[in-house]
Amino acid sequence: MQYNEELLNKIHFIMERIVVFDGINEVLEHIVKNAVSLTRAEAGTLRIFDIETGKIVIKASFGLSKGFLSQAPLKIGEGIVGRVVKDGEPFISPNIHDVKHCVHKELARKEGINSILSMPLKTSHKTIGCITVYRKTKDRFTDAEFLLLNIFATQSTEAIEKLRLLEDLKRQASFDSLLNIYNRNFLLTRLEEELMRASRHELVFCAIFLDIDDFKMFNDAHGHLLGDKLLVDLTKIIKRKLRKNDIIGRYGGEELIIIAPETDKKGGKALVEKILKLVTNHKFASSYGNIKGISFSAGISSFPEDGKTSKELIEKADKAMYKAKKEGKNKVRIYGWTKEA
Repeated sequence: MQYNEELLNKIHFIMERIVVFDGINEVLEHIVKNAVSLTRAEAGTLRIFDIETGKIVIKASFGLSKGFLSQAPLKIGEGIVGRVVKDGEPFISPNIHDVKHCVHKELARKEGINSILSMPLKTSHKTIGCITVYRKTKDRFTDAEFLLLNIFATQSTEAIEKLRLLEDLKRQASFDSLLNIYNRNFLLTRLEEELMRASRHELVFCAIFLDIDDFKMFNDAHGHLLGDKLLVDLTKIIKRKLRKNDIIGRYGGEELIIIAPETDKKGGKALVEKILKLVTNHKFASSYGNIKGISFSAGISSFPEDGKTSKELIEKADKAMYKAKKEGKNKVRIYGWTKEA
């Protein structure tokens, strides 16, 4: 009991020390080094889910060779670590070579690794990665070491998320931290600016309201990490088709708004249909592999025909979008066009 209390005090001290580090890479190195120390292991890795690649990537390590660290990133659900991240459940074994779903047994053999303990890094609603510690003996990790790593992983997750939040705050005044496009507040500011410009010069422009079809079903089936990746990848597809002066922002959840200056409804419809075709043909990452069939519904309104305020334009584009939903989704509808909206 005294031994555990001393280690718990050590965890507290370790986490307090995190505030002296300048960047997230230093923090991750600090975490993995102390995870190894707490569990009396010989080596360790800290892996984080990379939203860009959809893979679980080694971000920090201790006591491992370059050969071991050169291993390819893992998919969610792949191998020991992939399952830990997918299920949010820890894994422990005194002999990694007996684990059927281990995908890097040869690397482990060359490294001399036998025992393994992998602990998920869990927030309140998703797993962001895992801490894994290794021994080169077949001595199993004890229940006390399992408990300590569990506590340490919880504290580490909080530290990582807080640091991410601090870094994101620099951009959050204007940008959505996940999608790297305007957030709702700044999107509305940009829309007001476009309204003033269009009014001054007697120009038209479109407001396009997009909502991903069946996004909740995708999240329920494949998890929030892959749901986030779907949003990121879909946004990248859209941005590739936009002009430099087009504006895109996240209105909320899976809802996006595009403002297309000096574009009438016909031009806006042509743009969105091109994007929709690219999206429906794209293979998005899922827990079953890459899949097609993702789509969105879109509604379009225009200035000055459908309104002269942000509220009017968004409400009418939203109404046209819901018309597209009611007509079977995977469609573009124009406010005021009776044949479509």
